[in-house]
Amino acid sequence: MRNLIAGICLLFVFFACEKKAEQPTLSDEKISRIMADLFIADAATTGLSGFQKDSLMQVYFGQVLEMHHVTREEYEKNLHLISKDLPHIEAVTKAAAELVNTEKK
Repeated sequence: MRNLIAGICLLFVFFACEKKAEQPTLSDEKISRIMADLFIADAATTGLSGFQKDSLMQVYFGQVLEMHHVTREEYEKNLHLISKDLPHIEAVTKAAAELVNTEKK
């Protein structure tokens, strides 16, 4: 009986210490809005190539993140976390595309 109680206590300690999966700090809507703005920025550089396009995209990327009050690290970390779940990243990307299509109209 004593071993049983010790075993149960050990299980409780194990589950209590189990590391929980890290969750995104940005909402899906916010990530979708950032993605939509980045899609538009990318479209604005159509026709450019090489260094000129890369430089302009870096400027646009910084401006979009600043506009949304998000750091590059925060955005990339959140994107990494949701990309581990294929249906989740697909839903966020689809919402971003719908935002772009809505803005076109």
